[in-house]
Amino acid sequence: MKTVKFLHCADIHLDAPFTSLSTEEGKSSERRQDLKLTFRKITETAKSEKVDLLLISGDLYEHHYVRKSTIYFINDCFNEIPEIKVVIVPGNHDPNTANSYYRNFNWADNVHILTEGNSFARFEDIDTIVYGIGFDNNLKDVSISHEFNENTESYINILLCHGTLDMDIGDNNYNLVRSEELDRLGMDYVALGHFHSRIEAKGMRGNIFNPGSPEPLGFDEMGEHGVIAGSIVKDRNSFSKVDWKFIKLNRKSYEEVEVNIDGCCSDEQVCSRILETLGEKDYRNSLLNITLKGYTDSNFKIDSQVVKSYIMDKAYFIKIKDFTAPDYNFDEISKEPGLKGLYVRKILSMIDESTDEDRVRLLKKALYYGIEALERGEICI
Repeated sequence: MKTVKFLHCADIHLDAPFTSLSTEEGKSSERRQDLKLTFRKITETAKSEKVDLLLISGDLYEHHYVRKSTIYFINDCFNEIPEIKVVIVPGNHDPNTANSYYRNFNWADNVHILTEGNSFARFEDIDTIVYGIGFDNNLKDVSISHEFNENTESYINILLCHGTLDMDIGDNNYNLVRSEELDRLGMDYVALGHFHSRIEAKGMRGNIFNPGSPEPLGFDEMGEHGVIAGSIVKDRNSFSKVDWKFIKLNRKSYEEVEVNIDGCCSDEQVCSRILETLGEKDYRNSLLNITLKGYTDSNFKIDSQVVKSYIMDKAYFIKIKDFTAPDYNFDEISKEPGLKGLYVRKILSMIDESTDEDRVRLLKKALYYGIEALERGEICI
């Protein structure tokens, strides 16, 4: 019976620029610090979980932005867990290029970087071989079946891969891999990275995982983020089982809130409606995307910056999207003798005759935009 304990993380993106937060002074720097604190929490968790292996499946840092001081910080964290074997596969954001820190830095003795010329690491003391498929340049597209010259049943076999699982997304596949192909490799655990959302227990053996990004990086990464910790047990018949758990680590979270502001005719009323919707929930560690919807007085134009200034202390960061529409009385306008009346009558007639929901939706947009253009001489989208 062989057992190995591991902690699996990926896509930390240390020194990411966070350009979307640059509108507020200091926020980008604070979020970069969050990434470092989360990374330190990862190594501390690896120690507290008493794992044998810390598996990092790519995009540990941002090659084009990373400071050398951050590389020293990473290595200091590794030096603090000398009893744990750290195995890294480079990703598309931290490729093993000629000027990469993976090639040009004196890493801690417990760090093993898997590259094209050094594609596996054998650890006799824990009866484990870890294989890697990563990036020696910014884009690698290979068949994984040609990557290995070792796969021994007497060992626990783990694959680290930074790639795209079971998806075809055109030119940006980044190591397209299929569950069926991974299953054929006979690995006891497959540690994926690249996509920032979690993938759990995929493949016929339920041993393909991606923990996602441990700290979310944008509004397309909502929900809990963290790492996967677990153990692989392999018996004398070469049957293996993975016991695992997800550990939440994210310091900040991205959230979306939709606010209906029907009938509002001032920025103050909009603020009150937003605060009412937010309620008593604590958003101080949240980056909020507030979407305003509904119908407002046709003479009222929301000033998003003013609204934001009223509520900015409620969350760490707030972005406001105005998807409201003016509350026009189209029945009244259709009775007018001029161009506006003619336009509204024509569009309403087309809406009544259409049975296509998508077409009706587009016609309604055209109705609002057309009246706005006729009244104001411009369209605000």
